[in-house]
Amino acid sequence: MPFKKAMIAYCSPAGATRHVAGVMIRQCRSLGIETQEVDLAQRPDMDAIMASFTPPAEDLCLFIGSPVYVSHAVPPVMDFIARLPEGTKLPVVPFVTWGGACSGMALFEMGEALAAKGMLPVGAAKILAVHCMLWQSDNPVGQGHPDAEDDRLVGDLVNYIHSQLSRGHSTGIATDDLAHYPAPVRAEMTKMNLKIAAAHMPAREVDAAACTACGQCAEVCPTDAITLAPTPVFGETCIYCCSCMRECPEDAIRADLSGAEARIRARVKHFDEQPLSQIFYVSEF
Repeated sequence: MPFKKAMIAYCSPAGATRHVAGVMIRQCRSLGIETQEVDLAQRPDMDAIMASFTPPAEDLCLFIGSPVYVSHAVPPVMDFIARLPEGTKLPVVPFVTWGGACSGMALFEMGEALAAKGMLPVGAAKILAVHCMLWQSDNPVGQGHPDAEDDRLVGDLVNYIHSQLSRGHSTGIATDDLAHYPAPVRAEMTKMNLKIAAAHMPAREVDAAACTACGQCAEVCPTDAITLAPTPVFGETCIYCCSCMRECPEDAIRADLSGAEARIRARVKHFDEQPLSQIFYVSEF
């Protein structure tokens, strides 16, 4: 399967997944590959995007990226995968960024969902990043990542997949290789979800006097969870990415994240996941 076009789709509330996607985009274009960027948080024209997968699309490779939230990929990414057409047999590369606590089931679940669509996972990546809830910390988990070595790994993955696909090799990776934890641990992670986790998240408070109803919080929300009435109201699709708090120009949305930081650091110690960044591919596919 020649590899002449790439679609790089992602959701990136905190920016780390966008950074990895940017490395992929630059590397693809340096190889002369026609590359389309799809930021799922920007409400793209999904009908037009899905039309890209209709025949003839044999020269297309899809890269699809997500941050890891509560051990899983975020809903916009899984919804995108669910919309993909069946049976295209196109090569696909799932990738995740994770905040150093636990990369969970995200990469495995993405690989399984893509394979179930009749696509061929030919590579994958997990890349360490600053934990999205610790941006205010003086020493956040994942500090300094993604770094130059992470970028090198991502570039190497793109180069290798391009080389192998150009040579006509078409054996994919085993999605079981994307599962980092034993089956009993994975079973427990499967039971967790954002709705359950939300019950343990610190309450957000909106300073009505400071809020100017500018709408920036709603604009950056990747799941359309915020409405203005006239100050922000958070709906059930909220994934607690903290984008609204980070991006509010008036610092009008606040939450005490100190307890969350303690829990995150406890998970880092408990799981002690290694390696922190990793690419996956078969030696000859």
